[in-house]
Amino acid sequence: MEGNTMNPIKSSWWEVLITKNPMMAEVTRFRKRFFSIRGSSVAINGGIGIVLVLYALFAMVCVYYRGDIDPIILIVLFVGMMLFVIPLLLHASISGERERRSWDMLLVAPITHGQIIAGKFMGAFAGLAMGLGLFIIPVIIDALFYPDTRFLPMVLALLTVLAQGASLIAMTLLISSRVKRPLVALAVSIGVVVIYFIFVPGLVSTVTSFTGSFVTGIVSPFEVLRRLSSSGNGMRDAYGNQSVIQSLDLFALTTGHFLYQIIITITLLVWATKTLVFADHEVKFIPKKKRHA
Repeated sequence: MEGNTMNPIKSSWWEVLITKNPMMAEVTRFRKRFFSIRGSSVAINGGIGIVLVLYALFAMVCVYYRGDIDPIILIVLFVGMMLFVIPLLLHASISGERERRSWDMLLVAPITHGQIIAGKFMGAFAGLAMGLGLFIIPVIIDALFYPDTRFLPMVLALLTVLAQGASLIAMTLLISSRVKRPLVALAVSIGVVVIYFIFVPGLVSTVTSFTGSFVTGIVSPFEVLRRLSSSGNGMRDAYGNQSVIQSLDLFALTTGHFLYQIIITITLLVWATKTLVFADHEVKFIPKKKRHA
């Protein structure tokens, strides 16, 4: 049974889901769990240690080879890691609550299903923003020395990363809400990532002779980042002047990808809200169609 906020004054959706949502405590909880050594489990501390070592190595490479690497290529590396780190961190966000038996307490609390999903999402998105903020520091150092740095494509690349990260968070939350076991949620999430980001772009690329790279770019963030990385040459004419037409085409591609990811994010979050207790009712992740006699 879904909780009730018991507020006689009708509040806006923004107040219900964000400003007056008790589940916004998930932002602090997520930060303490994954960005703080104190109070974390041994497994989480070990994971944090590995991430810190990799981050230190990455920062040293960026500083040592500053000016030699296209900053957007470094952002591509972050996207590649993000595709697997987000499912690893979030696969137990809801299914883990069920396994720990804290889910029943959450369901009877005076909060709605929408507030639960919004809190989980905002906590994870805040963690994504913090991680990207730390990651971008050595990238900026490299960009300051790179001879052909274009800061507008870099801004568009960061927006692409945030939009893709938001939809990936929503996808992981949906899967975690539809299963009972965290390991099942992790396996399904990784499987979806592999299919969507490897097989689907390959399938879509077969029709690029008819659509160009626009459709591929809407589906795959790597195509958008590739175009942004090559914009130094692709956006200039034979005389070295900026090509307005090609600049608008690149902006349209980035905007299309951004809007597509926002629509996907909202759709997945609404789906997760509507089906939040399916796993509690023993409803299968993909229900079978009824056969008519």
